[in-house]
Parts: sequence; C-alpha cells; structure tokens
Amino acid sequence: MRIFILLFLCSFSIFAQNPKLEVKINSIETFPVHNSATEYHINYQIENKTANELSFFLIPNALIANSASSLTLFPVYKIYQNGIFENMDGPFFEFETEDDLEYSKIENKESEEAKNLLKKIQITQGTIAMDNYKKYKENGGESNDLQWIYYRLRLLNNIVFLKPNETKTFTIKTLWNKNRYIKNDDLEFYLDQNNTIEIELILDLKTNLFQDQLTKEDLQKIKENPNFIKGQFTSNKMKIEFKD
Repeated sequence: MRIFILLFLCSFSIFAQNPKLEVKINSIETFPVHNSATEYHINYQIENKTANELSFFLIPNALIANSASSLTLFPVYKIYQNGIFENMDGPFFEFETEDDLEYSKIENKESEEAKNLLKKIQITQGTIAMDNYKKYKENGGESNDLQWIYYRLRLLNNIVFLKPNETKTFTIKTLWNKNRYIKNDDLEFYLDQNNTIEIELILDLKTNLFQDQLTKEDLQKIKENPNFIKGQFTSNKMKIEFKD
C-alpha cells in the first residue's frame, strides 16, 4: 500500500510540474508618455509543452486585474508588494487595440486629435459589427441579435493555436496613470516605489463560461476536440517599477 501511495504521489508531482502550457514573462519595458502617464510593454511567451496541437480562447495582447477577471478573454495579472499579493483593481487596465491605447494617452480629450481618434474607433467598431453580421448571415445564421453576433465572432476570432512544442511570444501594451492610491471597494492600496513590486500573469482559460456566446454547433466542436484546453496557467513573477 505504501509503495502504491508513493508511486501515486510521484506521478502527481511529475504531472503538476509539467503542465500543458508554460507561461513566462521575459521582460518589461517602460516609456514615458507625459507627466501623468507611463507606457508599459510586458513581453511574455506561451509554450506548448505537449506533442499535440493545442488551442484555447485568449486575447493575448491585453490584460486585466485579478479583481475584475471573473469572465475575461485577457491574461489576468496580479501585483505583489514585498512578496504579498494585493488584490487591487489596477494599476493597469485593458486596451484591446492600439487605437484604444493611443486615445488613452491623449491628455486633452476635447482636442481635435482626441475627437478624430474617437470617431475612428467608433467607425471601426461599427464596421466590424456589420461585417460580423454579414458573415454570420451568409453562413446561415438565424439570430438577429447584433450584440450576440458581435461577441460570438469576437470569441471565435480569438482562438490561439499552438503546434506541438511551439512557443509564441506576445507583448501587452498598457498604461499607468501615475496614481499610487488604488481603491477596490472599501480597500485602498498604495504603490510604494521603495517596495519590491512584482507582477504575475495568469492564463485563466475557460470554455463553459462562454457558452451563451456560442451556438450549439460551436460548443459541440469544442467538446469534441480534446486539445481545446481550459485551466489556469501561471507565469513567473517579474519585478516591475513605478517611478514618478
């Protein structure tokens, strides 16, 4: 009996140390934007550790705080100060497109630059929505719910494929507004530049939680694919600085 338990524990340990995916933060770069903002580039990689092609839902070039990540396609991030996790809603927020990021960099939202860029963003979103609707109808879709159609194709267009043992690199671009005090409900956190601050990424890959955004046929294809994966995959921690 003792031998069986030892073999089971060894097997479990080996399995736990060899997940299907490995997530690794490679570097973090900072770029001053203006007096009240700094741009951060978080460079990371996802490695397929198996001999099979893997696929999963993910928008890899944006991120979201752990406290706001109950239903998301983005990598989740956690902030640690002096080794202690702080469940703050910030200091970073998600920018799904380059235009979204550029708009947030503009200090004067009443300027012509800001107005023109906002108009461009709205036109682009409208065009994507109508293209998705047209594509859906051409393929025999029956629903007339524009929002549902938009989010269904957004989901299906954001499937990452990794060949056996393949590694893909990604860059998350985001901003810090230089606000050191961050509130989360009744809790308040402070980013102290004298502390050791680290960031960690988590791929919280889901399938069932998105079932309302998919057709029965979509869900069936996913269920029939044993290599369409779900689960949590955590990166290394990397030091990150918040300097004035």
